Amino acid sequence: MLQACVVGVILGLSIVISADWNFLKCFETEKKCPNENVSFWLYTRDTEDNPTNLNMFEPDTIDRAPFIPGRPLIVLIHGYTGHRDYAPNTSIRPAYLADGEYNIVSLDYNPLALEPCYYQAVRNLPTVANCTAQLLDYMIERRMFTLSDIHVVGFSLGGQTSGMIGNYLRAGKLQRITGLDPAKPLFITAPSEFKLDQSDAEFVQVIHTDVFARGILHPSGHTDFYINGGVEQPGCSQQTTMTTGECNHNRAPEYYAESIATEAGFYGYRCAHWYLYMLGMCRVDEQSMIALMGAHTPNTTRGLYFLNANSQAPYAQGKDFSRRLDFVAPS
Repeated sequence: MLQACVVGVILGLSIVISADWNFLKCFETEKKCPNENVSFWLYTRDTEDNPTNLNMFEPDTIDRAPFIPGRPLIVLIHGYTGHRDYAPNTSIRPAYLADGEYNIVSLDYNPLALEPCYYQAVRNLPTVANCTAQLLDYMIERRMFTLSDIHVVGFSLGGQTSGMIGNYLRAGKLQRITGLDPAKPLFITAPSEFKLDQSDAEFVQVIHTDVFARGILHPSGHTDFYINGGVEQPGCSQQTTMTTGECNHNRAPEYYAESIATEAGFYGYRCAHWYLYMLGMCRVDEQSMIALMGAHTPNTTRGLYFLNANSQAPYAQGKDFSRRLDFVAPS
């Protein structure tokens, strides 16, 4: 009996150790910049397939980088388990470069955001933000860009990271941030300096697509857009390659990517509160206040807006009032 118990304990411990083995790769990085776990990659039309590493350990790589003079700088920040060739980069970067000449910098902090290390990933975000601010300050000091040239676009954890950049940026306040379904776990009660809010840039736009799971529900910007209430995106329940929640969450960068060149446009209808929308109490007619969502949203836009999207690309429904007179909360 004793021998059997010993064998059982050993087997149990081996199972636990095996199950927890992946956690051994979780770590919190040194809070210093430059940081070997945070890299930056410049993409332009000419270098789309051969990006330039902007290495703060070797500033000459930045000085010699093939930036396009006079063109905007778009900074893309991925989320949990991501990298520079993961959402939002895979949809937004080619959409911008197909539309025109842009300087696009994709962050890669993958070593700090590995699965199953979500807690450590969140703890590492201030360092990612600090290193991003260091790069931006360097380029601004060299007069490569001004604050008005820069637009930071962050997805999920990247959305929350974008809000922390201002804690470290010496050059002044960012002009524009877009948060794509900013992450919810560990951020609901976080202090404002550790998450995205409207104090982080002159204009903060937030797009919500998965508020019951991965994304935050609470308004976080000067203007917040809730697609299908931010609850469940059309067509996601029929997805076979990913979970419904993952599909909902990933629609945020897909919608934004389409907004760069869409002729129809994503137009939201203003409502005072998410709960009023859910109760079907937001009037939608020709007198409703509307706003354009996405890459071309005017910096003066304010308030909460609600809109529907198609179940597959092209997602934008434009201003077709006849399709929206029965606009109510999702069932």
